[in-house]
Amino acid sequence: MGIDSTDAMSVFDPREGVDRVWPGDGVIYSQRLSSQRTKSRLSKIVGTPSYRSMTIRSWSTTTKLLELLDNAASSS
Repeated sequence: MGIDSTDAMSVFDPREGVDRVWPGDGVIYSQRLSSQRTKSRLSKIVGTPSYRSMTIRSWSTTTKLLELLDNAASSS
């Protein structure tokens, strides 16, 4: 969406022991400990200009979208 993973990675400031962020092929993966979600820094990206070029999805949504694509492909 107009931003590469290297530029997107620079926006994140993960808190050690709470957040984890790593690049993938055209995506950025992030993870946070639910038990320490109030200490997470992942939401700070919302205030950055780069945020407008990102689409953020939960793991649940991502796997549901994959399932829908797989079903559509097998129906064709």
